[in-house]
Parts: sequence; C-alpha cells; structure tokens
Amino acid sequence: MVNIDEKIAGLRAAAENGDPEAARELGRLLSLTLTDPQEPGEGEPEWPEERWLRAAVQARPDDVEALMLLAGRLAAQSSSWENYWEMNPDEMAAEGKDESTISRMWAEVSDLHTRILAAGPPPHAVPGLERLGELVDVHAESVAEAAYSFYALQDDAQSGSVLNILIVVATDLDELRWACDQWLALTDGGIGQLTVRTYVDGDETSQVDLDEHLDGARVAWDAVPVPELTGTLLPAGLPVPGPSHSGLWHYGVTVEVG
Repeated sequence: MVNIDEKIAGLRAAAENGDPEAARELGRLLSLTLTDPQEPGEGEPEWPEERWLRAAVQARPDDVEALMLLAGRLAAQSSSWENYWEMNPDEMAAEGKDESTISRMWAEVSDLHTRILAAGPPPHAVPGLERLGELVDVHAESVAEAAYSFYALQDDAQSGSVLNILIVVATDLDELRWACDQWLALTDGGIGQLTVRTYVDGDETSQVDLDEHLDGARVAWDAVPVPELTGTLLPAGLPVPGPSHSGLWHYGVTVEVG
C-alpha cells in the first residue's frame, strides 16, 4: 500500500520550491480531503487544494491536467456554496459571501473550461468536460455518455429533516483508503452510514458497507472486498452523474446538506 502521507510530504517540499508538477499532484491529492492534514483546523471544508492548483496553472497556463483539476474543484466548491446558500444564507453572509461570490466562481469555471478546450484535452476527457460545460451553460450539440470508472465513498447522516452527506470520488484505491481515514480522523469515526461503491464504465458493480469493517475510528481495509477498477478511469477534476437522486458527483471531496 502506498504511503500517501509520505507522498504528500515529498510533493509539498517540491511544490514549495516551485515545481509545478508537484504542485498539481499535491493539489490533486488534497482535493480528496476537507482540510490540509498539516493544518486540519476545526474540520470544516477549507478547499486546501486550491492554492496549489492555482500555482500549477500560473506556472503552466496550458497544462490541461492542472486546468481540469482547478476547474473541477472550483465547480465543486461553487456547488457546495450554492447548497450552503440555500440552507444557511445568514451564516454564509456572516462569512462575507453571497450569491455574487458564487456567480464569480462559476464565471471562472467557465473561463477555465474555455481554456481547456483551446489547449486540446485528451479524447477520453471529452464526456466529462461536456458535463462540466453543462454546469456553466455551455451545451454541446450532442452530449457524450460519461461512462467512467471510479470509486465513490459516501457517509451520510439524518438529523431531523436535514441529511448531511460527504462524498469522495477517486480512481485509486490507496488514495480512497487514505481519504476515508482522513475523514474518520476528522469526525472521530464518521457521521452515519459509511459505504464505498465501485463504478466500471458508468455502472455500479459493487457496494460495501464500511460500518461492518470499522475498528474504532479506522477501517480494517484488509477485510474490505473492494475490487480494482477496469475500464476508462475518470480524469482527475471532472464530474460524473451520481445516482438519480444525487445529480453530479465531483472528483474529490464534496459535502452536501439536503
């Protein structure tokens, strides 16, 4: 099993010395967790990847991978703020944010989407980019099927009429395990029902109840039957359709309240 913490430490050192590839990869890994493990804070969503992805794009403006990651994570952040505004407008206003904040973020996503298309994305990324384009009202003549392979970790808990949901979408099993461990450490064992689903070319092929494998605030991963992915992996940063009630899922971590 890859030691993700050690990998992040090495990437951080290189990124701080100006390596744009390290900054991009560090941003990608940090997009799988709510907070920077080095500075976990209070466990509230902090979008720790944004700083590094912006550095990567600034150093290499035509780096398609970095552009897709930044666009995708800003889209995830915008969707989260929209959800927050609907549920808690007064609290959002107290943080100095309002609907104009969300509009500016979506405008940046739209600009990044245009830059990605101009830079020439790989063919397998086109369906996901069309999903991203739908979010910013850029409609293709025919939207391709986004039949990607990925893992989806979900933790949800009902509190009265409110449903709190965490979703982590990833394509590497070691990274998914790390992201799950980070979440369980932040929440002292999770908030509710913890599951991991496997999708192959857009179809759900397995679902595992991780609550059955919890050992304190950690998952006993050796006993968890999560299959390896086959098919076309979801490009980092791009969205995919979730279950019918979930709309779009974003690569990385998102938190929703419904």
